[in-house]
This record gives sequence, C-alpha cells and structure tokens, in this order.
Amino acid sequence: MNKLDFKIALRTFLKAKWYNILNITGLSLGLAAFIFVTLYVDHETSYDKWNKNYSRVFLIERELPNGPSPYTPAPLAEAIKAQCPEVEEVGRTNTAPFEMPFYTAAGRFVIKKWAGADYSIAKILGITPKGFQLDPDSKTPTTLLSKQTSEVLFPGHGTVVNKTVNMASRSGMPFIVSGVVDDIPGNTNFQFDCIGFSNDLTSGKDASFANRIFQTYILVKPNTDVNQLSKKIDGIYKKAALADTTQSGRESINPDAPAVYLDALQNLHLKPHYASHTGEQIVQGLVVLAIIILIVTGVNFTNLYITQANRRAKEVGVKKVNGIRKGKIAGQFMLEIFFQCVVALLIAFGLVVIGLPYFNQLLMADLLISGINLTIVAQLLAMLVGLTLLAGIYPALVMAGFKPAEVLRGDQLSGGGKLSWVKNAITVLQFTFAIVFVITLVVINQQVKYMRAGDAGFTAKQVVYVDNLALFNTPQKFESVRNRIKEIPGVKNVTVATNVPGGLKPVSNEYTVQSKAVTMNTIGVDYEYFETLNIGVKEGRVFNSTFSGDSVGVVINQAAAKAMDLPNPVGTTINGCGGRYKIIGVTNDVKAYGFEENIQPTVYVMNDHCNLSKTQIMISAEERAIPTMLSTLGKQWKDINKLDGDTFSYHFLDELYGQLFAKQEQLQTVLFFFSALAVFIASLGIFSSAANAIRIRMKEIAIRKVFGAMGQQLMVTLSKPFFYTVLIANIIAWPVSFLISDKWLQTFAYRVHLSAMPFVIALAVSLTIVALTVCLQVVRAIRFNPADKLKV
Repeated sequence: MNKLDFKIALRTFLKAKWYNILNITGLSLGLAAFIFVTLYVDHETSYDKWNKNYSRVFLIERELPNGPSPYTPAPLAEAIKAQCPEVEEVGRTNTAPFEMPFYTAAGRFVIKKWAGADYSIAKILGITPKGFQLDPDSKTPTTLLSKQTSEVLFPGHGTVVNKTVNMASRSGMPFIVSGVVDDIPGNTNFQFDCIGFSNDLTSGKDASFANRIFQTYILVKPNTDVNQLSKKIDGIYKKAALADTTQSGRESINPDAPAVYLDALQNLHLKPHYASHTGEQIVQGLVVLAIIILIVTGVNFTNLYITQANRRAKEVGVKKVNGIRKGKIAGQFMLEIFFQCVVALLIAFGLVVIGLPYFNQLLMADLLISGINLTIVAQLLAMLVGLTLLAGIYPALVMAGFKPAEVLRGDQLSGGGKLSWVKNAITVLQFTFAIVFVITLVVINQQVKYMRAGDAGFTAKQVVYVDNLALFNTPQKFESVRNRIKEIPGVKNVTVATNVPGGLKPVSNEYTVQSKAVTMNTIGVDYEYFETLNIGVKEGRVFNSTFSGDSVGVVINQAAAKAMDLPNPVGTTINGCGGRYKIIGVTNDVKAYGFEENIQPTVYVMNDHCNLSKTQIMISAEERAIPTMLSTLGKQWKDINKLDGDTFSYHFLDELYGQLFAKQEQLQTVLFFFSALAVFIASLGIFSSAANAIRIRMKEIAIRKVFGAMGQQLMVTLSKPFFYTVLIANIIAWPVSFLISDKWLQTFAYRVHLSAMPFVIALAVSLTIVALTVCLQVVRAIRFNPADKLKV
C-alpha cells in the first residue's frame, strides 16, 4: 500500500458519498451498541476479581424444600474450622434487616447496609482498614465506616479514629468508630455502610444450631478438591442437624440429597444459587444481542458494498487491461473497506461518549469511558480487523474478479448470477434477526405487562410502610401506636409485621401435622395485616381482636394447606417453633416476591412464637389523603412511637414491589433499542438493494411502459421479490423466536402463554417496512419518461 492507494480510497469514498454514509451510519450504530455492551459486561463480570483470593472463596448455602438459602447456623463455622484442614479460613457475616440512622454533631447518615463479621472475613473478602491493620486476635470489636459514611458524618476530618457516633437518635446509644475501610479497587458483592468485626459474633440464642441467620464464607487452600470438600461439609451439617432434637432446631434432612453446598464467589453477583439468575440472563442476552447486531451491520455493510459492484465494474476492467493484478485490486478494495470501518469506529466512540449517561440510567449502572481498559481496546481492534476481513473479503474478491472484456463492452451485473443469491441471502439474514428481535420484544412486553397488572394476591397501591426500630412482637405493644395512627384522617388500616412484600424474605421453620414434617415460611403479623394488604380469605377467618384464642392460632395460605395435604385445614392443630397452634383460617396465595418464584407455603403468626422481630409498620390510606396523612404522621411520629428515634421515614409499597420487575423492564427497554437498531439496519439494506435493483432494471421498466404496462403492474413486478424475501425471513425466524421466547418464559413460575400475536405483529412490521422502503423506490422509478432511458 502506498500514498496513492489512500488517495484513491478517499476519492472513491467521496464520489459515492450517499452509499458510504448509509454504510457508515449502520456500521457505527452497530459498533456503538457493541461498545456499550462490552463496557457493561466487563463491569458486571468484574465483581470481586480484584480480590487475590477470588477463585478460592465460597459461600456455604442450604438446600431447603422451598428453595435454597444463603443463611446457615453459627456453629457450622466452628465445626468446619475444627474438622476441615482443607479450609484456610472460615468466617461469618450477619446483616441487620433494618435501616439505622447514625448521628454526629456534623451530620446524619442512614445506614442501609450494616454488617457484623468475624475478623477472618476481612482476609477472606479483602477488607482492609485505612492506616492500620486488623488484629485477628483482638478481644475488642472493631467498627469501620465506609468512605461515603465517614464523609457525611465527619466532613473535613482527617481521621475518624476514636470518634463517637450515636445510633437511632442524637441522644441514642453511642459507639466508638475504629476507622474507615480502605478504598476497594473494584466492584464487590459485599457492600456495607458500616461493618463491625468481632471474635465473639455469636451470643446466647445466636450460637444455637437452630438460629440460621449467618452467611458463612470459607477460603480454601490451593489445589483443594472443592467437590469433595462440599460433600464433607454436607456430612458435618447433616450430622449436627440430626443431632439437634429441639423443636426450633429441627430441619428436614434428605439423606440422599445435599443439605448444604458451596457457591463460588465468582457466581454471587450474576448467578447465585439461592437467588434469581436474571443478572446473568441479561448479560448473556446482551452479549448475544451485541453479536447479532454486529453480524447484521457486517452483512449490511457487505450487501451495500456489493450493491456498488456495477458502478465500479468498468474501473476494475480498465485496471486489469492496464496490467494491475487481481491481488492488488482486491487489496485496494480492502483498504477502502478498512477506511470506512475506522471512520465508523470513531463515530461509534463519539456516540458512546454522548449516550453513556442514558445507558447508565437505563441499566442502573455506573459505567465510565475510563472503564475502556486494554482488554476492551484489544477486543475492539480485533473486531475492527475481523470486521474488515469478514465484511470486505467477499466483495473485494468478487469485484477484483470481474472479466475485463464483459464489463468494458457494457455488460451489467444484474440481480441474477453469482451476486444475486449472496445479496438475497444477506437480506434474508438481516430480516430474520430483526424479526426475532421484534417477536422476542413483544413477548417480553406481554410478560412485563402481566407482572405489572396481573393478580399478585394483594394490593400494594396506597400502602405506605414506615421505617421503624421498635419491636412490637405482641399485639398489646402495638395497640396504642395503631390507635394513634388511625386517628389521622384518611387512614384505613394499620398493622406491623416481620416482612413486607418485595422486601427481605421471611425465615423458614419446620412444622409438623399428623406426623408429617413440612418446612414453611413464617411471617409474624398483627391485627389488620390482611386488611391492610387486601389479602382475600379462602376459608375460616383471619386474626381478630374479639377472639382471645388468636394468640395461639395461625393463619396459613393455600400453598401451605396443599403442602400439608389438608383438604379441610381450619381447626387442625400444627406443631412448630416449640408450640402447638390451631389453624383458624386459610388465605389466598400471595406472590409476595414476584412472578419468578413459586408461592411458598406460609404460616402467619400473631405472637413471638419463632423469635421473630415485628418492626415493619404498614398503613393503607385513601389515595387523596396520603400526602396530608404523611405530613401529619411525620409531625406526630416522635410522640406516637417514642422508641423509634428522631427520624420519620417512609416508602411506598408499590415502589418496593416494583423493584422485583426492574431487571425485566431493563431487558425490555434494552431489547427495544436493539430491535429498533436491527430493523433500521435491515431497512437500510433493503433500501439500498431496492434502489440498486431498480437502477439496473430501468431500461426494462421503460420498455414495459412503452408496451402499456400500468403503474400497479410495475409495482407488483418490482416489489414482489422483496416481499418474498421478507416472507422467507419470517418463516425462518418464527421457530427460532418461539424457542427463545419459550425458554425465557420458563424462568417464570407465573407467565403468559405464548400466543400467535407476537408472530403476527412481527409479520406486519416486516411487511410494512418493505412497503415503505421498496414501494417508495418503485413509485419514483415508474414516474420517469421512458424516452429518457431508451436513448442510445
């Protein structure tokens, strides 16, 4: 290659600028989408990779009949430490299930992520304080604040060591801050505002095997057989579980299946065994979408370049007559293609810079241009070279292979022959991908709409839940608070519970009925709980203050009645949490944690049977009265609930519950943009193909008009091949779309049925695109004067 080759490439680019603008537009959009996805995937897969022990850290999780759980009993860590020499370190963490305001003279910070941990956790998860080293043998606790927390509570202070913080209120319980956590060099799964390290993390009931409230992490020694270690820990757990004969400690153990297992740290962000894999599905989906978009833009690029073959046929013929070799000609075309790819990549970078804030908002991410590291740069350069070869090698060789004698005497490369099937195949491929996108998008829209508008079994709208630190574990403790709140105009019902729908999941306990043991969720509630959430009653009744026996009664849901094989459950006595309880009613099932999980068997209790903490205050009110009600409640809160501290804060239940669908709505929005991009690129392809095909057939059209062909006849003749192409694309796309959509829907326990509507919509959209792009070209073509085209 020399300077002249670059001059020719630039001149050729400017000569056919409109074709090249179309080419570069499609390619730059595809490359920008690819860069966005690369940034996001790199961010999402980077969690905890900075930890030098990344590949050797595992979380121990329990397998329960109702689904896996990340929580294990406190003694398990000590047993592993004593019996498993393969384990280098073992540590426990315990996260507070409520928010806690911290106060100093300078500021206030609401701690949303508050953790306690063994000192060994610091080594396992790579947590280090700023300016000093933790002492694993220390007999005193060490409390560390995150950088953000310390900056709010102690603005302008060089150090926070030995500073005092008050919890809950300005006059609340004080504690001494030991320091600040050193900056973590990357993303992490273990996030906190405040963490307290201790060598005495458990005490009293926390230390029993029955209290499964800890997350237990282990750091295995190098070259450890993790599968064998998992079986060993499973055996330790089963032995201890079977040895615990207390009612509260009992747990159903299947000797033929693992009770606990190891989940690698590298899985915890995107695909934890105990939670939804929606994060991984979005990452995988985006990767597939980005690759497909890149393929579509590549084949569109190829198609547009092939379209220009006729225009440059004589140029190639002259070059060959003058002795220029075929390889030299192909190289010139490859240089032109590479030049266009570079321009497209530069434009794509500009689009990324402009669009990154919107992309962050869309996916609730915090991506930065600085996140483009050497790995991503290497991927982009490899993609640039690969795209140049894949998109350019065929048209370059085809154009370099033109026969001089044919092209110099005016023979044109028509739509038939060796180029025709390639162009048609490319068009079919483009529309196939676009149709798959459209069908999948419609299915996702249907499922998201179903989740938003479907029957969840309760009403979240017009329900407010108030942050609260006081414990109301018996109805008597909460009665005065309820009465005061109900005096406020517009309030309908008030209750308190251990859990709210969409929040932290309830604990599970084993209950027995007629010698059958069943593990079920346990939710502590108070009077008006079911009325506040508008949960329907199937049989019997719910808790009512006029019935004194309700203190030893329980309400169950339909799933619990089914799990216990009780056709007539009301009046049946069940055992659990160290007591005997009579079932007084059965409620409708509630999809409290979304549509991805099956509804779990649930027992609702009134008194503190299972060591539950009822802190979640919920209020249902008339919609028009909510603003005034909240204002009044905020002014009276310190007087109504004296144990809660200085701060009144609240949330709307429908917003909390809506967060369960956030990932699916992200996927919906992302797929919408990718679908629009795929359709746009496919439209560019068919637009250029139609323009070129009509240009080649202009003399034929003129002759037909001379012989009396009407506009309608010409319209059908010229557009029919393109409609056939799109119909073929639909036939190919439908089974592929069905398999993809059906597999995605299988991830939901409650889902829409896959109907014909998405396929009909995709057919209509694709045919409309052809009608708009092709027919407009045809209309322009049939309006010319035939004499102008038949002149010699």
